[in-house]
Amino acid sequence: MDSARAQLALQKIGYTLLHLQTTERVIKLVMQTAMPSEKELFASLTERISSKDMERPLGPFLTELRKRASLHADFDALLRRFLINRNIFIHEISQSEGWSLKTESGLNVIEKQISELLTDSEHVRTHFKALLHSWKIQGEMPTTEDEHEAFQAISGKYEGGVLSRNWGAKA
Repeated sequence: MDSARAQLALQKIGYTLLHLQTTERVIKLVMQTAMPSEKELFASLTERISSKDMERPLGPFLTELRKRASLHADFDALLRRFLINRNIFIHEISQSEGWSLKTESGLNVIEKQISELLTDSEHVRTHFKALLHSWKIQGEMPTTEDEHEAFQAISGKYEGGVLSRNWGAKA
């Protein structure tokens, strides 16, 4: 067994955890800024961002997103897959079938699991940054180059848009 490859797998696991935390933070920030519930709509941006809701788990944020907006089927499938694989990674990483740091086949399972999760995490983050870009444009606020690039990456990809806001929905 190649201990250097096992060490590299552990490093990738650490990197993936940090990547996921950043993606989750982007999702929560966008939900609090660009997709607030009606009761939060007139609260200041600072109040929304500093609310205790930001500490809630990711699942409830995505459930609220589905209540507040109609999602394109492809985007909804991406979010569902991301949340499932993220939860497996966070709560049950070593329970995946074949997962092992001691065998070549086990390391292949780990690498596949991490690769798929990182790809989905990057796509989810891109979508939420694009949503933030759209929200800022509507509010005549300056956007970042990163947000603009995210918007360009998904523009035209979804017929009818990625999501449409459900005003009046209970959140």
